[in-house]
Amino acid sequence: MTTPGQNAPDGSWQFGDRMGQEMAGLSQAQLIEMQVAEPRAKLLEAVDLFNLFRQQLDSTPAWMTDGQNALRNRLDLLEQASGYGSAVMSKNWNVPYNQWVVLPFDAQLGPMKGAAVTAPAERSGWLTLKKGGLWRVDTHFTVQGYSMGVSMWWNGAIFIPITTYSPIFPKLMLEAIDSQGTVISKKQFDLVSDIALNAQGLTQQNSPRSGAFQMTVLLDQMPPEDDPSAPDHWVHVRLSIWYEPIYTGTLNSTTCKVLGGTKRSSLIASCWSRDVDHINYADEVPDGGDLG
Repeated sequence: MTTPGQNAPDGSWQFGDRMGQEMAGLSQAQLIEMQVAEPRAKLLEAVDLFNLFRQQLDSTPAWMTDGQNALRNRLDLLEQASGYGSAVMSKNWNVPYNQWVVLPFDAQLGPMKGAAVTAPAERSGWLTLKKGGLWRVDTHFTVQGYSMGVSMWWNGAIFIPITTYSPIFPKLMLEAIDSQGTVISKKQFDLVSDIALNAQGLTQQNSPRSGAFQMTVLLDQMPPEDDPSAPDHWVHVRLSIWYEPIYTGTLNSTTCKVLGGTKRSSLIASCWSRDVDHINYADEVPDGGDLG
């Protein structure tokens, strides 16, 4: 509505010194906030929907080429071993933030003895240990991801978006649980970053980072695998991940992907042998002379 040569109606918006009768008591910051509040709310909603969509994406196939695949049925190579099992993730997975998620180690690598890859639920996978003794479990994992923050800077004429990227700091949990789900032992690994905080480059922040750690667990004797009651005594090993974003701006987004495949992931359990032959040491040893 225009009113040339006349006073504007009360409450109307007009350009000029008054900036609208009802706006007279507002500061510049308040006026700017009024202009950007609705678009920012819409953008935040779009970011949330995008994050939800990305977390629901199906996984992607991982690199699965390894010479150990050809030895999957060679149990003869494990005759002198008490127990052994190796698993990898067959896919790359996007993971949500602020919640523990079990990583699906669902593919067997090489032969196994006294162990197996099991999947208790959809999109899961862990190692099952089927005999007692002292087991060592090693894991190797690779993650990539970043948090993005966008701030709007008003230069007096227009809003200029300023984007910053921050690293993510995942935590990994290696657990041994019994058939009732009770945790027998667990170890946590906190993945730190050597990437500069708030680096401007997306390529830097999204670089893959790897970590490895291990645990040992002593298990009681178990019935033979063909015993009907054996599954009630088996122990399962699983690896879980958790991370939270680091936000620096008003509009935010975050992502974390765990890379699978034979080059990027592993979950290996080996039972320390109890069938060691003692070495026959000599009762006497020769004199070595003087040192120096």
